[in-house]
Amino acid sequence: MIPIFQYVPCASIWYGIMSIPLITYLIFFISQPDMIICDFQAFFTGSFPVIGGLILFLYSLIYLYRRNNCIIETGPYKYLRHPQYLGIIVMTFGLTLLSLNTSPIMPITLNEQVAHIIILFIWLGEVLAYIIIAKIEDFYLKSKFGDIYLKYSNNVPFMIPFLKFKRH
Repeated sequence: MIPIFQYVPCASIWYGIMSIPLITYLIFFISQPDMIICDFQAFFTGSFPVIGGLILFLYSLIYLYRRNNCIIETGPYKYLRHPQYLGIIVMTFGLTLLSLNTSPIMPITLNEQVAHIIILFIWLGEVLAYIIIAKIEDFYLKSKFGDIYLKYSNNVPFMIPFLKFKRH
């Protein structure tokens, strides 16, 4: 399904394939308004992963759009090929941790442990989706820039700092 949604119509800065996992959270939050209040409180009470991930995501996104149509080897892209995805993953990890500390708001009555397992699997699915999206982006950039991108990808970690895998 991921390639099918690549060309989702623009809606501000959220577009295409990158928005699919985040849209899942937004749909859940819209259907459960009490969770929106909890999440806004999390942003203002100093949740480190939420705020840190949001800052990394926004900084990387702005940095990317100011230097579009080339391989960026400076700023956050000097340390990671996909810092914007890592920022979203860290931010949603913080939101997931916060949701585990609150009583689950579910349309049906579930055991609290089952609800927590469901929440963790939703987050893991989101992480997997962003890894797949980043891999698709890597294939696209390799086909667009060739050996230049291959050299860059061999020198810069995928999504976890200091973890490099050589590609040929």
